[in-house]
Amino acid sequence: MIRVLIGVTRLMQGKANIMINKLFLLLQKPALWQRSYEPFWDDEHISKGMLEAHLNPDSNTASRKHSYIERSVKWLTSIIPAGSKILDLGCGPGLYTKRFSDAGYDVTGIDYSKRSIAYAKEHDTKTKYIYKDYLEMDYTGEFDATTLIYCDYAALIPGEREILLSKVQQALKPNGLFIFDVFTGQTHRDRKDHTSWSYHEKGGFWSSKPHLCLEGEYYYENNTVRGNKYIVITEDDVHEYITWDTAFTRHTLLDEVTPFGFQMHSIYDDVCGSPYTGEADTLCIILKKR
Repeated sequence: MIRVLIGVTRLMQGKANIMINKLFLLLQKPALWQRSYEPFWDDEHISKGMLEAHLNPDSNTASRKHSYIERSVKWLTSIIPAGSKILDLGCGPGLYTKRFSDAGYDVTGIDYSKRSIAYAKEHDTKTKYIYKDYLEMDYTGEFDATTLIYCDYAALIPGEREILLSKVQQALKPNGLFIFDVFTGQTHRDRKDHTSWSYHEKGGFWSSKPHLCLEGEYYYENNTVRGNKYIVITEDDVHEYITWDTAFTRHTLLDEVTPFGFQMHSIYDDVCGSPYTGEADTLCIILKKR
């Protein structure tokens, strides 16, 4: 029995050492553009919290406040010709797509969350909803306009943005429009790397179990790129999530998109059509397929 206990103790110590070594590695500042591989959009627990955030009319987390969305759609429908075919990327539970469909557009929405797509299909039968990673879409000359709203473009790393631009250009009809918004350097100005932690005894956004969340916020390339790392520690396991956000100016964004067969149609401070000043936290660009 004593030998068994000694063996179990050594095994537990070995696992503890492995866990500590894993933590030390995970707590390092991530390399620029490093991706984590934990499921996020389709995680059973996280996707539930994301959907709740989408549907909260007064929340600016997963989606913008619904009053803002109403203003945004009103402006977008003044830009996109009536009756157009619209492709909405990252459509979530259909907050924009349903409004487009109700306005008479032929709409397709793509999202990589089964939960959000299921909700959208249940509440909007006019829109065609597709559960898919939009980086894997394969359309050719089908849409008059493509939208990607709430700064999702800048959450992609450079190689993913290149894939997206190629896919969107291919999906659009001649002279089709690509409308999206990004954050500007105003959101990162004077920010510095910092870390924090929080304990969630009754569970929280990242896990239904009690967990400790270690969060790091890091800046790269003269504060034009922000990386957020979340280490979620439960009694059973450790999970890592890394997100990215790139801040753009008018010129850096145009330099990136022009080689992919686009020209600028117009530019605004936001996706509600506010005149462009270059001083806002966001900018919205409308590109035309050449």
